[in-house]
Amino acid sequence: MNRSTAYDPEALYDKPHSVDLAQVMMVFEYFMLVSTTIGLGPRIFNWLKGETSDVPVIADLEAKIDIGTSFPLVIVLPLVVVLTVPYVMAVLDLGRGRHWARAAAFVFVPAGAVIGVVSVGRTYGQVLALVVAPLWIAVGLTVLFALTSHTARQWFRQGGWDPWYLRYEIDQMRRRRRPVRRRRRGRSLDQIEDAD
Repeated sequence: MNRSTAYDPEALYDKPHSVDLAQVMMVFEYFMLVSTTIGLGPRIFNWLKGETSDVPVIADLEAKIDIGTSFPLVIVLPLVVVLTVPYVMAVLDLGRGRHWARAAAFVFVPAGAVIGVVSVGRTYGQVLALVVAPLWIAVGLTVLFALTSHTARQWFRQGGWDPWYLRYEIDQMRRRRRPVRRRRRGRSLDQIEDAD
């Protein structure tokens, strides 16, 4: 079960922080992706714009702010529902050391970055898309570098949690077999004579 090499002589007893980081950043990217594709901000703004069109100062101010529309809900909501289940499974299985989840992350993260930048450009305009694009790229590169780190590679090579339990049981059995040397708590005869 443990496929250790000369470079990784012992199984990891705990999930590496690089895998934790990749999981957290993938969740962060998912919520960024959902918020930009659904476009809650523009939808609320456009609704508010219609409700306050009679107010003179606010209507003039809202007319100067140009926010585009996001993708239609008819397209976005089914995609969110269909993509949420495999995305959640991939994030959870990264922690379990599954190879398919790592491969899925290498597909989901770059695709999410491209879709996110396009969504921001469509909803908020090209200028804001250029400002937000480095954030998407940074999140994507963080996930990819975290999953290619030395400890993450070892985590996936050994199969995640499985060898941890096996190695733990082996170590517990070794500790039980060792003879325990105990010191005598009583005083020696010389100590008793010196005390008298």
